[in-house]
Amino acid sequence: MSEKTLCERRQSKRKKQMLANGHGELIDKGVGFWNRWRKEHQDTIPELEGLSLQGRDLRDADLRGAKLFTAVLAGADLRGADLSGADLRGADLAGADFGGATLSRCSIDASTKYEGVRGCELGVNGFYSADTDSAALMRIDPPGNTMQGANVDAVLESLKHARKLHTFSLVLSGIALLFIIIKPTSVTLPYLAGSFKFDDLSYAFLATFLSSGLLSLVSIFLDSALQGARYLNDRRAAVLVGHFPWLMSKYEHDPLLKKQSKIMRFFLSFHPVIYFYFFVKWDALFIGDWEEVIRYYRELPVFLGELLMPLFYVILLRLSLNIFRISEGFQKPVLFDTQTELGRRTEMERLAEAVEKQAARTGELVELVRRQELNNR
Repeated sequence: MSEKTLCERRQSKRKKQMLANGHGELIDKGVGFWNRWRKEHQDTIPELEGLSLQGRDLRDADLRGAKLFTAVLAGADLRGADLSGADLRGADLAGADFGGATLSRCSIDASTKYEGVRGCELGVNGFYSADTDSAALMRIDPPGNTMQGANVDAVLESLKHARKLHTFSLVLSGIALLFIIIKPTSVTLPYLAGSFKFDDLSYAFLATFLSSGLLSLVSIFLDSALQGARYLNDRRAAVLVGHFPWLMSKYEHDPLLKKQSKIMRFFLSFHPVIYFYFFVKWDALFIGDWEEVIRYYRELPVFLGELLMPLFYVILLRLSLNIFRISEGFQKPVLFDTQTELGRRTEMERLAEAVEKQAARTGELVELVRRQELNNR
């Protein structure tokens, strides 16, 4: 980077800081004074970048289009404030009250802190004010090195892969459950054409190994879907992801269904613990015969019992916990901004009207050419 470019950037930064300090002094004089100034200077974009407005009373403040990048608004009272089009990237909004605030076209990013905001509903991709039916959403243009963006098809593909792999892992645990209930002497796995038969212990070891690999991929795909969902910002994407037919990612709004979903997701996440059954002498454990329990454990192959199984169980438990944690992340709605959706609909209506007019003109031109040809004959 040239010295001239660096100098220009420093000057631009100093200029922004001077504007921010100047606008900060105006807002320090009270919301009434600030709103009157905004009314008289409607073409001026408020530069409040990096300012500390922590705990300030900003009720009904006119902050439309304000540059609040990295500003500190923790605990601020923003009830009834108009933040339409405001830039809140990197801002600290923790504990701020947005009751009745207008948030349409308000942008945040991954570094914005909005935990514990009041008067709003938290979503996967931002926060929503029910009073004004508006939402502050994640910017759809993340940094160029993140490989993220608003792509609902990519999110759905990740969910499909995660569901398929998770189902295979569930099938493995289901076969283990059959061993426990029916107690067959051996079982032949599908796709092996009867070449291999497994007793309960060898099957449990194989299933534990396979589940470790499967659930690691499930964790990767599920986390990728959640990260991708943070950049979605339209109604269609919200519906497709929120109602994807998989309990692990399906959003439930009803409180009773939420509790049922959490219980089911817990069991679906921790299904590999069933393999632990095969490596413990339960009948001896229930009567307190610890010598028999220890003897049974010592009779296991050394490589299996003392090295691999403890390692795989630690891996499985961590993967299961991570999958459950990610599934909890989907228990927030994917939000969209109603005003933005109305604007999109209007644009589509205008496009449809333009296409219709063009088609009519094309039809008239074709008819004119046809008549001209008839006249020439």
